Order: sequence, then C-alpha cells, then structure tokens
Amino acid sequence: MWSLFKKIGLAKSDPKKQAIINLLKENGHCSYGEILQKLSLSPSMGSRYITELKEEGVISNKIMPPFFKLASDLK
Repeated sequence: MWSLFKKIGLAKSDPKKQAIINLLKENGHCSYGEILQKLSLSPSMGSRYITELKEEGVISNKIMPPFFKLASDLK
C-alpha cells in the first residue's frame, strides 16, 4: 500500500503530471496525441512527462492499440 501512495505523491509534485493523471482518470485511456492536444503540451515535454510517469509506475501503455492508462494499482 505504501508504494501506491509513494507513486501518487511523486506524480502530484508536478502540475503537468497531475493533469495527465486526471485526464487518464476521466477518460480511462488516451493516445499520446490526445494527451498532447488536450493538455497543450509540446511533443518533447509530453514525452518527458509520460516517460517519467511510466518510470514511476503511475501509468502504463499498450502498443496495439497505442494508448496510455493509469497503472492497474492506481485506479
């Protein structure tokens, strides 16, 4: 349970990361392009935030079809 709170705490330290989490909570999943468009992120910044969230274990992604979602233990 502690790891769950730790993951969420790391992500909440950055408003853009929190916005990505909120977007995924609202929609269930989003493509990379949808995240960039809805949050007005540049491709480089979007890639940075998404990579960090994946490394922190907060989000996961599928290749086919290509989309991102919250990690299963954070739903």
